Amino acid sequence: MAHELPPLDYPFDALEPHIDAKTMEIHHDKHHA
Repeated sequence: MAHELPPLDYPFDALEPHIDAKTMEIHHDKHHA
């Protein structure tokens, strides 16, 4: 059984300009997958 992260409560671009949306997407969807 694979572990699945719940979706974020905010969009990937919510932390810009500090953390860009692409970094958030990779971190959430790939790094923690």
